[in-house]
Amino acid sequence: MLSLPEIDRHPGFVLTAAADLREDALAAFEQAFGGKTYDNPEALCASPDVDLVYICTPNYLHAEHAILAAEHRKHVLVEKPMAISVDECTRMIAAAERNAVQLMTGHAHSYDPPIRLMRDLVRGGELGALVMLQTWNFTDLMYRSRAAWELDTSQGGGVVFIQGPHQVDVVRFIGGGLVRSVRARALVADPERPTEGAYTVFLEFEDGTPATLVYSGYGHFDTGEFTFWLSGTGAPRSRDQHARTQRAYLQQRESASREARRFGGTFNREAGLTERHQPFFGLTLVSCQRGDVRQSPDGVIVIDDDGQREISLPAGASGRQNMLDEVLQAIASGEPAVHDGRWGRATVEVLCALLESSRTHREVALSHQVALTD
Repeated sequence: MLSLPEIDRHPGFVLTAAADLREDALAAFEQAFGGKTYDNPEALCASPDVDLVYICTPNYLHAEHAILAAEHRKHVLVEKPMAISVDECTRMIAAAERNAVQLMTGHAHSYDPPIRLMRDLVRGGELGALVMLQTWNFTDLMYRSRAAWELDTSQGGGVVFIQGPHQVDVVRFIGGGLVRSVRARALVADPERPTEGAYTVFLEFEDGTPATLVYSGYGHFDTGEFTFWLSGTGAPRSRDQHARTQRAYLQQRESASREARRFGGTFNREAGLTERHQPFFGLTLVSCQRGDVRQSPDGVIVIDDDGQREISLPAGASGRQNMLDEVLQAIASGEPAVHDGRWGRATVEVLCALLESSRTHREVALSHQVALTD
């Protein structure tokens, strides 16, 4: 829903077709963007008017639909997570290579301008070597409207698969990509939402750099307080309100509310929202030998021996724009994108290791990691 307007505005893309099971969504697409509509993915992938297929179906269908598109010799951009198992990712990569098409993953918050700037500062070396990474995000995700599959871990539901790819991609992007091992604990704190709603993860990179990832979707504290609320651009959410509406969500209203938030629904995502500056997915803190870096509303803040300074970024830039630029460059050049299939598989490997470590109470070694290539 959020990506379509940005794709439409990008000069390198034309929205020519869409596929969906919902007639209302197809009618809304035709009205908003024109183009053809289909009620099944096979027909869309067979269309001669389509060069690139953007897959934003439920997580458990990503592999099936990506392979379908690749077998029709279409380039593929698949929403995070790339898939829900390493084996699915491997089959997707094989299909893309067999048909000589690009396979890319997105949207992840590693595309966001502040995260890219953090990576540039690390690579530039002015603050010395990277020594550790931390990223935290506390939201109300578990009490937003959820489809049934989003509450089923085996179908790619829960915060590990729905939100974990963002955090894993962020730390892998800043840290260079090569994670050696994972030690984690994921938990279900609300039995009426029977999937993982929170986790704490310890990663170690191949060079020994440690990273921690913390996420909670249970609607108490909100990490936005660290950055945006201090600037008057946000307001606290009430856990009491979530508690009062929780059972209603679990009954008939949940399905209707969820449908309203999908493309073609009645929910106005922009209504009532205050302007936000740079994209923000929790607080990420980068520690180097001679200083620390974190996000600010308009860029990043660097704290070192000389004090504190802010590096501002242009307003209006977005991670999705960076994603689309990367996709276009990969297709035009024939060279793999940074966020290609192997990068996406490496992120999924971390997610699966997170769940395995939580289940076995053991550290899990990784074998499918790839280095950042930019």
